[in-house]
Amino acid sequence: MNSQSLRRFLKITLFNIFLVPLPAVVAQGNSPANPAALGEPVVSVVEIGVVAASNYDVTIAVLETVRGDAALDKLKTADASIASAKEGYEYLLARVRFELRGRAVSDKGIFDLAGSPFQWVANSADLRSYDGITVTPPEPALQGPVKAGETKEGWVAFAVERQETKPVLTFDPASGGATGRGNILFFKLYK
Repeated sequence: MNSQSLRRFLKITLFNIFLVPLPAVVAQGNSPANPAALGEPVVSVVEIGVVAASNYDVTIAVLETVRGDAALDKLKTADASIASAKEGYEYLLARVRFELRGRAVSDKGIFDLAGSPFQWVANSADLRSYDGITVTPPEPALQGPVKAGETKEGWVAFAVERQETKPVLTFDPASGGATGRGNILFFKLYK
């Protein structure tokens, strides 16, 4: 390849790098009115630490949802004695991927997803929050600590009104006793 061809190749490559949109949605465009679609990752920042807090990048995506009888069947694999959801409600499961990335080599923070029903909240289309439920989600459950550089994928469980056609998942990094602070993020729990 001669030098002119090489320069042209580099110009085109650099031009394409800056023009091609990233596959992830930046959190600033994410809102209750514009929740991320299934499979669409949302990139945001959380602050971890109390004394010497650091910013970390998180990427979250709802990969799959299961609702109604199919969700109840899946929940029975984790707890055969589970009862049906209360009258007028049905179970909804979401398989979520959560990635935590430090911004510096020295970043060793941990974000604890725990089992907190407050971090992952199902809302109605008008953002009325549904009460959390205490059921054992199917394996793998999206719970526990995530270290910088790690990705965790698993299920979270909700009960939503049967008539609700557009439930929205809300992720609040500052709730449930978490040490992280950052943007509240919104995801569709429907297609």
